[in-house]
Amino acid sequence: MNTAHRLSDGPPRVRRRRARDMVPASVRRGVAQWRLRGEDVECTCCGRSFRSFAPDKRGWPVACPGCGSDARHRLLAHYLRTELGPLAGRRILHFAPEPWVAPLLDVAGADYVSADIDDPRAELNFDIQDIPLPPDTVDVIVCSHVLEHVPDDRRATRELVRILRPGGVALVLVPQDPSRSETYEDPSITSPEDRLAHFWQADHLRLYGTDVGSRLEEDGFTVLVDRYMDVVNPQLVARHVMWSPGMCVATK
Repeated sequence: MNTAHRLSDGPPRVRRRRARDMVPASVRRGVAQWRLRGEDVECTCCGRSFRSFAPDKRGWPVACPGCGSDARHRLLAHYLRTELGPLAGRRILHFAPEPWVAPLLDVAGADYVSADIDDPRAELNFDIQDIPLPPDTVDVIVCSHVLEHVPDDRRATRELVRILRPGGVALVLVPQDPSRSETYEDPSITSPEDRLAHFWQADHLRLYGTDVGSRLEEDGFTVLVDRYMDVVNPQLVARHVMWSPGMCVATK
Protein backbone atom coordinates (compact mmCIF):
# COMPACT_ATOMS: atom_id res chain seq x y z
CA MET A 1 0.00 0.00 0.00
CA ASN A 2 1.49 3.38 -0.97
CA THR A 3 1.81 6.35 1.38
CA ALA A 4 -0.81 8.43 -0.40
CA HIS A 5 -3.39 5.70 0.06
CA ARG A 6 -2.58 5.35 3.75
CA LEU A 7 -2.92 9.08 4.32
CA SER A 8 -6.35 9.04 2.70
CA ASP A 9 -7.66 6.22 4.91
CA GLY A 10 -9.14 8.48 7.63
CA PRO A 11 -11.47 10.85 5.76
CA PRO A 12 -13.09 8.20 3.52
CA ARG A 13 -14.00 6.13 6.60
CA VAL A 14 -15.62 9.18 8.18
CA ARG A 15 -17.58 9.88 4.99
CA ARG A 16 -18.75 6.28 4.73
CA ARG A 17 -19.89 6.32 8.35
CA ARG A 18 -21.91 9.50 7.82
CA ALA A 19 -23.48 8.15 4.65
CA ARG A 20 -24.43 4.94 6.47
CA ASP A 21 -26.05 6.89 9.28
CA MET A 22 -28.32 8.60 6.74
CA VAL A 23 -29.79 5.24 5.71
CA PRO A 24 -32.99 4.38 7.64
CA ALA A 25 -32.50 1.80 10.38
CA SER A 26 -35.07 -0.50 8.77
CA VAL A 27 -33.03 -0.57 5.55
CA ARG A 28 -29.76 -1.22 7.41
CA ARG A 29 -31.42 -4.03 9.32
CA GLY A 30 -32.74 -5.56 6.12
CA VAL A 31 -29.26 -5.53 4.60
CA ALA A 32 -27.82 -7.10 7.77
CA GLN A 33 -30.46 -9.84 7.71
CA TRP A 34 -29.50 -10.71 4.14
CA ARG A 35 -25.76 -10.49 4.77
CA LEU A 36 -25.91 -12.60 7.95
CA ARG A 37 -28.44 -15.16 6.78
CA GLY A 38 -27.78 -18.60 8.25
CA GLU A 39 -28.67 -20.92 11.11
CA ASP A 40 -25.78 -20.66 13.59
CA VAL A 41 -27.40 -18.34 16.15
CA GLU A 42 -31.02 -17.82 17.11
CA CYS A 43 -32.78 -14.88 18.77
CA THR A 44 -35.01 -15.71 21.73
CA CYS A 45 -36.92 -12.46 21.24
CA CYS A 46 -37.99 -12.68 17.58
CA GLY A 47 -37.20 -16.36 16.91
CA ARG A 48 -35.15 -15.75 13.76
CA SER A 49 -31.83 -17.42 12.98
CA PHE A 50 -28.65 -16.00 11.43
CA ARG A 51 -25.06 -16.89 10.65
CA SER A 52 -24.06 -14.52 13.45
CA PHE A 53 -25.43 -11.49 15.21
CA ALA A 54 -24.48 -8.01 14.05
CA PRO A 55 -22.05 -5.60 15.74
CA ASP A 56 -23.64 -3.25 18.26
CA LYS A 57 -22.49 0.34 18.81
CA ARG A 58 -19.48 -0.96 20.74
CA GLY A 59 -18.53 -3.31 17.92
CA TRP A 60 -19.58 -6.45 19.81
CA PRO A 61 -21.42 -9.06 17.67
CA VAL A 62 -24.53 -9.21 19.87
CA ALA A 63 -27.24 -7.21 18.04
CA CYS A 64 -30.01 -9.26 16.43
CA PRO A 65 -30.34 -8.25 12.75
CA GLY A 66 -34.02 -9.17 12.93
CA CYS A 67 -35.31 -7.21 15.91
CA GLY A 68 -32.32 -5.34 17.36
CA SER A 69 -32.26 -7.15 20.70
CA ASP A 70 -28.97 -7.50 22.56
CA ALA A 71 -27.53 -10.19 24.81
CA ARG A 72 -29.36 -9.21 28.01
CA HIS A 73 -32.73 -8.96 26.25
CA ARG A 74 -32.29 -12.50 24.93
CA LEU A 75 -31.37 -13.87 28.36
CA LEU A 76 -34.45 -12.24 29.89
CA ALA A 77 -36.62 -13.50 27.02
CA HIS A 78 -35.24 -17.00 27.54
CA TYR A 79 -36.36 -16.92 31.17
CA LEU A 80 -39.80 -15.58 30.24
CA ARG A 81 -40.30 -18.25 27.57
CA THR A 82 -39.02 -21.23 29.52
CA GLU A 83 -39.35 -20.63 33.26
CA LEU A 84 -41.90 -17.99 34.26
CA GLY A 85 -44.96 -20.07 33.44
CA PRO A 86 -48.42 -18.95 32.26
CA LEU A 87 -49.13 -15.24 32.70
CA ALA A 88 -52.92 -15.29 32.37
CA GLY A 89 -54.53 -13.83 35.48
CA ARG A 90 -51.26 -12.38 36.79
CA ARG A 91 -50.54 -8.68 37.24
CA ILE A 92 -47.24 -7.73 35.63
CA LEU A 93 -45.33 -4.48 36.13
CA HIS A 94 -42.61 -3.80 33.56
CA PHE A 95 -40.26 -0.88 34.23
CA ALA A 96 -38.66 1.02 31.32
CA PRO A 97 -40.37 -1.48 28.98
CA GLU A 98 -38.01 -2.84 26.33
CA PRO A 99 -39.85 -3.39 23.03
CA TRP A 100 -38.11 -6.76 22.58
CA VAL A 101 -39.46 -8.09 25.88
CA ALA A 102 -42.85 -6.40 26.26
CA PRO A 103 -44.67 -8.69 23.76
CA LEU A 104 -43.68 -11.71 25.87
CA LEU A 105 -45.37 -10.15 28.91
CA ASP A 106 -48.34 -8.37 27.37
CA VAL A 107 -50.20 -11.55 26.46
CA ALA A 108 -53.85 -12.55 26.44
CA GLY A 109 -55.30 -12.80 29.93
CA ALA A 110 -52.40 -11.03 31.66
CA ASP A 111 -52.83 -7.71 33.47
CA TYR A 112 -49.76 -6.06 31.97
CA VAL A 113 -48.73 -2.52 32.95
CA SER A 114 -45.65 -0.66 31.70
CA ALA A 115 -44.04 2.08 33.78
CA ASP A 116 -41.32 4.69 33.43
CA ILE A 117 -40.40 7.89 35.18
CA ASP A 118 -41.15 10.10 32.18
CA ASP A 119 -41.47 8.09 28.95
CA PRO A 120 -44.90 8.97 27.45
CA ARG A 121 -45.06 5.54 25.80
CA ALA A 122 -45.37 3.88 29.22
CA GLU A 123 -48.84 3.43 30.68
CA LEU A 124 -47.80 4.81 34.07
CA ASN A 125 -45.28 7.54 34.83
CA PHE A 126 -43.78 7.63 38.32
CA ASP A 127 -40.51 7.48 40.23
CA ILE A 128 -39.53 3.91 41.11
CA GLN A 129 -38.35 5.27 44.48
CA ASP A 130 -41.98 6.12 45.31
CA ILE A 131 -44.33 3.67 43.58
CA PRO A 132 -48.01 4.73 43.76
CA LEU A 133 -49.37 1.19 44.15
CA PRO A 134 -50.74 -0.60 47.23
CA PRO A 135 -48.69 -3.29 48.94
CA ASP A 136 -48.89 -6.90 47.72
CA THR A 137 -50.58 -6.11 44.40
CA VAL A 138 -48.13 -7.25 41.70
CA ASP A 139 -47.37 -10.87 40.72
CA VAL A 140 -44.44 -10.30 38.36
CA ILE A 141 -41.94 -7.42 38.28
CA VAL A 142 -39.48 -6.92 35.45
CA CYS A 143 -36.89 -4.26 36.25
CA SER A 144 -34.08 -4.34 33.71
CA HIS A 145 -31.22 -1.83 33.81
CA VAL A 146 -33.12 0.75 35.83
CA LEU A 147 -31.59 0.74 39.32
CA GLU A 148 -28.19 1.99 38.14
CA HIS A 149 -29.91 5.26 37.13
CA VAL A 150 -31.74 5.79 40.44
CA PRO A 151 -30.31 8.11 43.12
CA ASP A 152 -31.42 5.83 45.98
CA ASP A 153 -31.52 2.32 44.55
CA ARG A 154 -32.02 0.75 47.99
CA ARG A 155 -35.20 2.75 48.50
CA ALA A 156 -36.35 1.67 45.03
CA THR A 157 -35.66 -1.98 45.86
CA ARG A 158 -37.68 -1.73 49.06
CA GLU A 159 -40.55 -0.31 47.02
CA LEU A 160 -40.39 -3.32 44.69
CA VAL A 161 -40.52 -5.62 47.71
CA ARG A 162 -43.49 -3.72 49.11
CA ILE A 163 -45.69 -4.02 46.01
CA LEU A 164 -44.80 -7.65 45.19
CA ARG A 165 -47.31 -10.24 46.35
CA PRO A 166 -45.98 -13.05 48.58
CA GLY A 167 -44.84 -15.76 46.20
CA GLY A 168 -44.51 -13.33 43.31
CA VAL A 169 -41.41 -13.09 41.12
CA ALA A 170 -39.13 -10.12 40.52
CA LEU A 171 -36.61 -10.20 37.69
CA VAL A 172 -33.94 -7.61 38.41
CA LEU A 173 -31.16 -6.92 35.91
CA VAL A 174 -28.32 -4.45 36.42
CA PRO A 175 -24.96 -3.91 34.73
CA GLN A 176 -22.44 -5.86 36.78
CA ASP A 177 -18.66 -5.97 36.86
CA PRO A 178 -17.93 -9.60 37.84
CA SER A 179 -14.44 -8.59 38.99
CA ARG A 180 -15.88 -6.41 41.77
CA SER A 181 -17.05 -7.99 45.01
CA GLU A 182 -18.84 -4.80 46.09
CA THR A 183 -20.95 -2.25 44.25
CA TYR A 184 -18.98 0.88 43.42
CA GLU A 185 -20.59 4.23 44.23
CA ASP A 186 -19.13 7.71 44.57
CA PRO A 187 -21.55 10.68 44.69
CA SER A 188 -18.69 13.07 43.92
CA ILE A 189 -18.51 11.63 40.39
CA THR A 190 -21.03 13.79 38.54
CA SER A 191 -19.82 14.65 35.05
CA PRO A 192 -20.96 12.47 32.14
CA GLU A 193 -17.34 11.85 31.15
CA ASP A 194 -16.34 10.67 34.62
CA ARG A 195 -19.45 8.53 35.00
CA LEU A 196 -18.69 6.88 31.69
CA ALA A 197 -15.18 6.12 32.85
CA HIS A 198 -16.17 4.86 36.31
CA PHE A 199 -19.67 3.42 35.82
CA TRP A 200 -19.57 2.38 32.14
CA GLN A 201 -22.26 4.86 31.00
CA ALA A 202 -22.67 8.62 31.22
CA ASP A 203 -25.99 8.45 33.06
CA HIS A 204 -25.13 5.63 35.49
CA LEU A 205 -24.82 6.45 39.19
CA ARG A 206 -23.07 3.24 40.25
CA LEU A 207 -21.48 0.06 38.98
CA TYR A 208 -22.73 -3.13 40.61
CA GLY A 209 -20.45 -5.88 41.79
CA THR A 210 -21.16 -9.50 42.63
CA ASP A 211 -23.02 -8.37 45.77
CA VAL A 212 -26.22 -7.66 43.82
CA GLY A 213 -28.04 -10.65 45.33
CA SER A 214 -27.02 -9.80 48.89
CA ARG A 215 -28.15 -6.19 48.43
CA LEU A 216 -31.57 -7.39 47.26
CA GLU A 217 -31.85 -9.69 50.27
CA GLU A 218 -30.86 -6.92 52.66
CA ASP A 219 -33.77 -4.89 51.29
CA GLY A 220 -36.32 -7.67 51.79
CA PHE A 221 -36.25 -10.01 48.81
CA THR A 222 -35.58 -13.72 48.92
CA VAL A 223 -33.13 -14.28 46.08
CA LEU A 224 -33.71 -17.56 44.25
CA VAL A 225 -30.91 -17.11 41.69
CA ASP A 226 -28.35 -14.34 41.96
CA ARG A 227 -26.68 -14.98 38.59
CA TYR A 228 -29.22 -16.49 36.25
CA MET A 229 -26.94 -16.84 33.24
CA ASP A 230 -24.86 -19.37 35.19
CA VAL A 231 -27.78 -21.80 35.53
CA VAL A 232 -28.59 -21.83 31.80
CA ASN A 233 -27.14 -24.59 29.63
CA PRO A 234 -23.88 -23.22 28.15
CA GLN A 235 -24.86 -24.53 24.72
CA LEU A 236 -28.00 -22.42 24.83
CA VAL A 237 -26.01 -19.40 26.00
CA ALA A 238 -23.74 -19.82 22.97
CA ARG A 239 -26.60 -20.54 20.55
CA HIS A 240 -28.55 -17.44 21.57
CA VAL A 241 -25.55 -15.25 22.54
CA MET A 242 -27.09 -14.44 25.93
CA TRP A 243 -25.13 -12.52 28.55
CA SER A 244 -26.16 -10.60 31.65
CA PRO A 245 -24.24 -11.50 34.82
CA GLY A 246 -26.33 -9.08 36.89
CA MET A 247 -29.67 -10.87 36.37
CA CYS A 248 -31.32 -11.99 39.61
CA VAL A 249 -34.52 -13.93 40.19
CA ALA A 250 -36.16 -12.97 43.49
CA THR A 251 -39.38 -13.53 45.38
CA LYS A 252 -41.01 -12.53 48.68
